[in-house]
Amino acid sequence: MTDVSGRMKRIAPPVARALRLSVMEGSLFAVYWNVVAGVIINGLALALGAKPLHMSILNGLPLLSQAFGLPAARLIQTKDVRKPFVLTAEAVSRMTWILIPIAFIISPEITPAKIWLILIVAAISHSVHWGGAVAWLSWVSDLVPEQIRGVYFGTRNAIAGLIGMVGLTIASGWADRVRLLHGESQAYLNTLLTLIGISILFAVMSWVLLFYQPVRKLRNLDKSGYAAIWKTLTTKNGKRIAITWVTFAFACGVQVGLYMPFMLDRLEMSMVGVTIFSWIALLIVTVSTPIWGRIADRYGNRTVLIIGWLGVWWQPLLWVFTTSKMHYVFGVAPWTIIADAVLSGLFWPAIGLAQTNLVIAETPSQTRAGLFAGLSALTGLAGFAAAAIGGNIANIVGEGNTVRLGFMVMDDLQLPLFIGSVMRFVFGLLMFGISEPPRKNLPVSSSVAYATVWRLLVGRGYMTARGFADPIHKNGD
Repeated sequence: MTDVSGRMKRIAPPVARALRLSVMEGSLFAVYWNVVAGVIINGLALALGAKPLHMSILNGLPLLSQAFGLPAARLIQTKDVRKPFVLTAEAVSRMTWILIPIAFIISPEITPAKIWLILIVAAISHSVHWGGAVAWLSWVSDLVPEQIRGVYFGTRNAIAGLIGMVGLTIASGWADRVRLLHGESQAYLNTLLTLIGISILFAVMSWVLLFYQPVRKLRNLDKSGYAAIWKTLTTKNGKRIAITWVTFAFACGVQVGLYMPFMLDRLEMSMVGVTIFSWIALLIVTVSTPIWGRIADRYGNRTVLIIGWLGVWWQPLLWVFTTSKMHYVFGVAPWTIIADAVLSGLFWPAIGLAQTNLVIAETPSQTRAGLFAGLSALTGLAGFAAAAIGGNIANIVGEGNTVRLGFMVMDDLQLPLFIGSVMRFVFGLLMFGISEPPRKNLPVSSSVAYATVWRLLVGRGYMTARGFADPIHKNGD
């Protein structure tokens, strides 16, 4: 075999099988996740009479749940239990949602208690899921060679997102049709509950694929507990990363729970309209994510992070200047909202990939989960606190009221969006102080990186240039 980079070597089949299974598992999970953490569950909450504060809590819970990654990281740093821990945590997380359809079967009445049931179930599910996600990241990141890590995760996320959106489009169309025919009646609620039940089936299929994925034995376990986590965070670069992550998460959290009620309630967009908004963002993500991954592999994650910030800090301002009286493009949404979908799909993948890869590069495998969990806990708590503040600001202003700030007149939902945009700019400046750890391996060419990921996904044999190592059998594991 020949290659432009030199001699070739074939990596063991378990690696290729693991990464292909991971793409399939992520795709099934995305269908489930788009229902229980997207427009369907938001639509159910609004149909039950949820207020802006309820919506901010509901959409901020995935942030709060990140704190539960800390005890998970503590466990997997001291014991090699990543796979069984992921399987147990994800089983509990995904099956918890069945409690909502059961509650409506037992008592079909619409009561305020049902809103709080949704919030409680979401809190349990997201919290347990995040503990499993920390272990999953440690598990899977060990299987992906460093030289194609950005391309692989970018490709995986794009494929999973695309399939997840297909499922969400079907679900949204079904829900909108029932709502059009019957209004927000019991039939509409039953449809939303049925969709939640179907999503759980996808979650179970995804879990089964997790069961069959191989795992690399974790060596050199760290028995020092939480000390190893905080030791990493107290380094000069660790402090900069932590402060940047926490403050930027707070800035983004102020508005995180208000986008859905803004679209569904204020702009009166249909669920299909909201899904089309997501489709636009996803199509851009599908194209941009692998490209950002490749740019990160060649030019560094810090560069990608800063470019991403330049593209996202001002996006909430598009919503501030949006009203229901604006022209709706193709009857879907105002042009400002469409523009936000395009820009989000272009720049947010850059931030997500860069953040994850910087965390992975900052620490060795045995303490990586701890660092990831520690940063996630801090950012999650900050983001949820900000979401609660944003929801309270909206409640204080009150629906139908406005606030004047210079030449700008903002309603109860627009004011938190404006505040969040200003904070994104201010705290985003801290990103310039982050340093990128030196690479252990030189980057490979784009053709080798993309060809390697493509081969492992389609099963044509996992071949790559000299310098790649077998992540499963390396060092005799």
